[in-house]
Amino acid sequence: MPTFGFDRFRRRPGRVQWGVLFFLLGFTVGLVALSYYYLFPALHTFLEAKQQGDKRGTKAISATSALLMAVLLVILITGLILTFKIGRFFFPRNAPPRSRTRYVDAWAESAKRMETPPPEE
Repeated sequence: MPTFGFDRFRRRPGRVQWGVLFFLLGFTVGLVALSYYYLFPALHTFLEAKQQGDKRGTKAISATSALLMAVLLVILITGLILTFKIGRFFFPRNAPPRSRTRYVDAWAESAKRMETPPPEE
C-alpha cells in the first residue's frame, strides 16, 4: 500500500526517552534521599562547627561534601552518556560499502520480453 511520503510521520518507539526519564527520576530520588540524610545534617554540623570556631571540622566537612558532589556529577554525566548512547557519534560503526545502482533501459528490457508475432504470408 503506498504511503505517499507520509511514512516519515510514523511514531518511532520511545525507548530512548523512557530510559532518560527513568534514569533522571531515579537520580532525583537518590539525590533527594542523599540531601535529606547527609547534606542537611552536614550543613547543620558545618554551621555549628563554624560558630564554635572549629577550623579542622569545617575543612573536613567541606572536603567530604566536595568529594561527594564530584562522585555524584561523575555518576550523572556517565549515566547520561550511556543512556543517550553518545558513543555512536564519536565511534560510528563500519558500514558495508555502498552498491552501485544499475540503470536499465526500459525500452530495451521491454523489447527483450516482447514476443515476436508469427510471420505473415
